[in-house]
Amino acid sequence: MGPRRIVCLALAACVLATLGAACRSQGGVDARALAGLRGETIGVVSLTDVSTLEARYLLQEAAGLDVSQEGSAVTFMEVPPESLAEELASGQIDAAIPSPAGAFRLLSDDRFRVLAEVSKEVRRLAGGPLASSVLLTYPDVAEQKAEPLAALDRLLAQSMAYYAANEGLVLETIAGSAGVDLTFLRWHAERQDLRLGDLSAETQERLLRTWQAAVTLGVIDRAPDLATVLFAPAKQEAAANGMAGGRVTVSMALLDDPSRRGALYAIEQGLVSSDEIDIDLTYLPASALAGAATTKQYDVVEALPLLVPISARQDVGFVVFSAGAAALGSTYLFVRAAP
Repeated sequence: MGPRRIVCLALAACVLATLGAACRSQGGVDARALAGLRGETIGVVSLTDVSTLEARYLLQEAAGLDVSQEGSAVTFMEVPPESLAEELASGQIDAAIPSPAGAFRLLSDDRFRVLAEVSKEVRRLAGGPLASSVLLTYPDVAEQKAEPLAALDRLLAQSMAYYAANEGLVLETIAGSAGVDLTFLRWHAERQDLRLGDLSAETQERLLRTWQAAVTLGVIDRAPDLATVLFAPAKQEAAANGMAGGRVTVSMALLDDPSRRGALYAIEQGLVSSDEIDIDLTYLPASALAGAATTKQYDVVEALPLLVPISARQDVGFVVFSAGAAALGSTYLFVRAAP
C-alpha cells in the first residue's frame, strides 16, 4: 500500500469520525426554526449546486427533516436568480438560498431575515467547509499531458500567490473592468476560499466531506476512493517519459465569475508565466460547465465535486486535478421578515 493511499484512508476515517460526532451536536443553530420549514418550499438557484446540498444537509442533521433523495419534508425548487427575491417577498416560495451576489443584496433588504447561515453551520456540523467546486481532467489527458498539467499546477499556484499578496489591487481592477460592486467583491472574498493549484490534505478533506454529506443524503451510494481519482504528477510524468518536447497548449474552462478572474489575474496580465505551456482559457456560466466536463471540450474544467462519483456510474472517468472553491460563509437561508 503506497503512502498516498495510506494518507487518503486516514483522511477518510478522520472525516467520517468528525461527521458522526458533529451530527450529535446541534450547537447554536435554531433547530426549531429550521424544523418549521416542514412542508414548505425553498427556492434555490440550482438543485445540483453544493449550496443546495449544504442546505439539505443542515436541515436533515440539525432539524431532523427528511430531505434525502427519498424524503419529501421540504420541497426545493429552482428559481431564476433575478426572480428569487420577489418570489420570496410575494409568498410564491417560503424561503430562499440565493447566490452569493443575491445574498449580499438580501442582507440589506428589510423585507427579509436570515434564518440560518448555512455555510457556517455546515462547517461546524461537518468539521470544516465543503468543496463547492473542483478542477477536473481525464485519465487520458492526465497521462498524455502529465508534464504540461504539472506545469499548469505550478502556474496556478503562482497566480494564486500573487492574488493573495495583492488582493486589494486585483479586486479594484476586476471591479472596474467588470462593472461589479467592489464592496461585494471584498465581502465575497472573505467568505470564499479559492485554491486553484492545490491538492493538499486539507483540500482532500473538503472533498471527502462533500461526498460523505452526499452519501448521508442518499445522493450517491458511496464516496470515491481518493487514491484512485487524484492527479498524481510524479506517477503520470513517469508514464509520459519520452514525449516530444516543446511548448504545449493546455485548454481550461472556469466559472465566469469575478473571483476566478481575480485568481487568474497574474496569468492573464503576464505577471507570471511558464516556459513550458500556453493556456487557452475560457470562462463559462455554471449552466455550461457541466456539459463541457462530460463532453471533454477542455483539458481541465471546473465542475461540481459530485460529478466525480455520479459520472463513475456512467463510465465517464474524471481525475481531480485541483481544488476549486469552498464556501466559508456565503450560503444563507432567507425567509420573509415579520410584518
